[in-house]
Amino acid sequence: MPFIEVTDSGPPHEIRQRATGTMTDGLCRAFAIKPEIVTCYYNSAPDYSYGHAGKHGKNAETFRIFIKIHAFPRDAPAKGEAARLITAAVTEAYGTDAKNVIVYFIDRAPEDAFHAGFPSA
Repeated sequence: MPFIEVTDSGPPHEIRQRATGTMTDGLCRAFAIKPEIVTCYYNSAPDYSYGHAGKHGKNAETFRIFIKIHAFPRDAPAKGEAARLITAAVTEAYGTDAKNVIVYFIDRAPEDAFHAGFPSA
């Protein structure tokens, strides 16, 4: 814990590889944690699995990249710094505009997280 969940369009391996490194670095800086505890998961949403502003697939004007950060609770300044750094990392790796990167924080209480069947708290 924490983990970064990315929903993107299934880009080439090199883009995700670059994003993994820079997103992890950003989250570690913002949350003062070590990279050994950060995991990234990627979910692909090809154009036929995406709609925006009432338009579907290739007709959608914008493809947004959604980032969910599942982590133990942090204060608003730490989340803001993490969102800024992760947005910059994704913008650079994917070659997209920052307005197309959406970051959500999903706080998990330590007593709700288990590793290898044992509570983290």
